[in-house]
Amino acid sequence: MVKQNVNNKRSASSEAREELIRELKHLRVLVREIGENFILRQEGEIETAISNLEGLSPGKLRAVASTLIPELRKLKVKPAKGRFKDLKELNRLFEELTNLVISAQDRGKGAGKG
Repeated sequence: MVKQNVNNKRSASSEAREELIRELKHLRVLVREIGENFILRQEGEIETAISNLEGLSPGKLRAVASTLIPELRKLKVKPAKGRFKDLKELNRLFEELTNLVISAQDRGKGAGKG
């Protein structure tokens, strides 16, 4: 009876281990999927910003550039470390870039109409 109880505990422990391993492997897949989708979204936002920059007048482009270039140059990230704080900083910078370009475009709308 004691031997059977020990075997049951090992079996339950083994089942718990296998279940935990399955869940962790699933988590690994989720991390990869989320990471890949994040990358695709950020790359798309950069491409959109580039496209929007091409539509700005030279004066507006200089104004945006004078604000944004120093921000881009002072960016301090460590890609090899894969840090979440680097992703947050990149995301913040992308949002700032998008907002600057959109506001520069919006300021031009309606100008000269009167």
